[in-house]
Amino acid sequence: MADFNTHLMGAATVSGLAATVLVMTGMAPHQAVVGYFVLGVIGGVLPDIDSPTSVPIRITFNVLAVVAGFLLVFTFGARYSLLELIILWLGCYFGIRYGLRKLFTRYTTHRGLIHSIPAGVGFGLATVALAYHGFNAAAAHAWTCGAFVTVGFLVHLLLDEFYSVNLYGKKMLKNSFGTAFCLGSFNQPVGTATLYLAVIGLFLLCPSPRPFADLVVDRVHSGNMIQRLLPGETWFPGFLRRVTPSGLTNR
Repeated sequence: MADFNTHLMGAATVSGLAATVLVMTGMAPHQAVVGYFVLGVIGGVLPDIDSPTSVPIRITFNVLAVVAGFLLVFTFGARYSLLELIILWLGCYFGIRYGLRKLFTRYTTHRGLIHSIPAGVGFGLATVALAYHGFNAAAAHAWTCGAFVTVGFLVHLLLDEFYSVNLYGKKMLKNSFGTAFCLGSFNQPVGTATLYLAVIGLFLLCPSPRPFADLVVDRVHSGNMIQRLLPGETWFPGFLRRVTPSGLTNR
């Protein structure tokens, strides 16, 4: 299987290319594109949160503990004193960082159900629902966020499958081949069924994907992309004026 750096670079490369397309076609503002890129990179390391010693699980639960603690403080900020709010934040922080993380690692196995295609779709749908309901994002924007998370997630799975192919040994395929890019596990029928039910439930929580689909198939944006494949009459128009001192350009 691929290591952490490979997963990070793979997700960053694919997300960067997708974000570049959005910039070139004008489908999204630059500020949003940066966020999409970051979400794609995050999606690229999410499958490894089921490994108790991995970097992603430490980062995930540390960030989750801090963010959840402050959300709790914001919710009760007008009701309790500062000391009470500090106690609430500490309780939430330690409860998630140590309690929830311990439960999570206890009931999950590395390369288990979280390391699968439906889990990637589920993480993407959860991102859509959070962006739409939690941050009041437009439907198309929310679905784009979820799409980047899922794409990054799937890149991780594909890299693991690629590294399961032994190009130099007598045995072409390693034992791990087929365990990453999968639709579930026959050894865990209840867990697999629960995962699919969770995906369906998350989809029902999301807004209609119609605005996102209309944005993707928009002929105007696709035409802009085709026109931008090659430079026009001049290469890098305006670039020299920006990087060259004004005194030199006037000569």
